[in-house]
Amino acid sequence: MMRSLLLLAGLLPFTVFSQQAASPAKTGWVVMADYQGHGTADVSHADGLSGTFERTRYGFEAIHEGTDHALDIEYYNYTNKFTGAIAGNPDRVYGDTADFIVSGFAQWQAGSGHGHYQLIGALEAAPETSNTSTLGLGDAVRWGLGGAYRWTPAATFDVAIGAMLQDRYEMYILPIPYLRAKWTPDASVSIEFRVTGLQNGVYARWFATADKATSIDFSCAYETLTFRLTDASYGHRAVSIGEVPLRIGVTQFLESSGTWFVRGAFEWVAFHRETFRHDGNTVNVFQAPDAPGWTVRVGARF
Repeated sequence: MMRSLLLLAGLLPFTVFSQQAASPAKTGWVVMADYQGHGTADVSHADGLSGTFERTRYGFEAIHEGTDHALDIEYYNYTNKFTGAIAGNPDRVYGDTADFIVSGFAQWQAGSGHGHYQLIGALEAAPETSNTSTLGLGDAVRWGLGGAYRWTPAATFDVAIGAMLQDRYEMYILPIPYLRAKWTPDASVSIEFRVTGLQNGVYARWFATADKATSIDFSCAYETLTFRLTDASYGHRAVSIGEVPLRIGVTQFLESSGTWFVRGAFEWVAFHRETFRHDGNTVNVFQAPDAPGWTVRVGARF
């Protein structure tokens, strides 16, 4: 399963958790390992094909954070499991994959005010790993590139507006609007609204303790993925996934230096639709809604 490109630009404020107030501000590396599961869901809207779909993911991520740049390196392995009649249909199933992503941004001061110019980019490679499987996931490389103007008129408000080009397979290279607006009404709460094509919704965080050792995050958004499949009899093909997960997570730092942390999250996927495309046209679909998901993560800041 290929992850979304350019997650760094949208998720960095929530992935790199704020350290405890008693410790000095940290820039440098954050390293994390995690396991994510997506529960079994019944397939529907598949022209009479019944069955179930589920996926799991494990891997690691390393982020280097600076005052004017960030670099995100990710490596994950995805396992996809189909059962029932749909498992025998090569136009609606796919195998397992390794996913390697390098993404990041750099920004420069725009004049003497509160603005910055941002350059955002990403490169992703995802080869198939299930050598014994006949399911149709193909090796692929894709990219994204864009720019934004970031404006911070006050310590409590941060907005970035721009545009991006995203390679999505079989849908050509798409220009995508880019908008992020973050409001921090006080030191314990942050609320962010995103429209990036890949993520479209609300993401919020609350620090439950004065030292910020414990935080609770919540999100409700329409999120998308896309990846390339092996060729069919009619040529190249790809699948575009859209889903709406309601997600809540808890992050806990383990000691006063704000170095080690653990995070657990639960999500309910209220809507999940997979659209299979060829030459920009839809050729097949299926849905697998109403499934639970979970994430366990451990990491450290250096």
